[in-house]
Amino acid sequence: MAAEPETTRKAAGTLSDQVYEQIYQAISHGYWKVGEKMPTEVELAERFGVSRPVLREALMRLRIDGVVESRQGAGTRVVSAPSRSVMEFAEPGSIADLQRCYEFRVGVEGEAAFMAAECRSEARIADIAEALEKLLPSGEEQALPTADHDIAFHVAVARATENSYYAQTIEAITQALHVGTRIARVLSHWSEDHRRDMLHTEHKRIYDAIAAGEPEQARQAMRAHIESARRRVFLGQ
Repeated sequence: MAAEPETTRKAAGTLSDQVYEQIYQAISHGYWKVGEKMPTEVELAERFGVSRPVLREALMRLRIDGVVESRQGAGTRVVSAPSRSVMEFAEPGSIADLQRCYEFRVGVEGEAAFMAAECRSEARIADIAEALEKLLPSGEEQALPTADHDIAFHVAVARATENSYYAQTIEAITQALHVGTRIARVLSHWSEDHRRDMLHTEHKRIYDAIAAGEPEQARQAMRAHIESARRRVFLGQ
């Protein structure tokens, strides 16, 4: 086992947020390595000075991130090591908030895509198509799309629901979206060409389903895209 990190950031927020971030940091520093079994819940709760319910909530978030897995009778094991770079791009306490943001987006934006496909307004579909086009620059300009381009696409989908609350919600979390995009770019192991094509493909699946008036396909395409984005942020995958 590697030496425990000398400095452990104290996250803001709830106790479970603090424990989540401290375990996240310890794993990213190699204190617990991939494939290694972690201490029992009782031992971890005592180590971090929290109750077992608080610890379980932190472990649940780490499971959602794909960092650990838990099996009945087998305890908790590390299955993936997040990069230390994540900690460099976020303020103390914001890692847990960012993770919750992605959880929230899966549900809300999945439903927004569903409703957009049900409404299927030609004008709104044209707006989504325009936003999609900007995600894949043509000609000699082949840089990765910016966070603003990505956000514009998601706002266009939200507006296509004809329910202003969806658009207002997406616009309210733009700071988290900017942070997530920046982290994903730093951690990615793929070339810019591959990342650009992948992002365009994921967004195009959403657009195609909405334009075809396929609500369930639109919902699943949006949920898959956001889950993929979450993995890129937290695991660099």
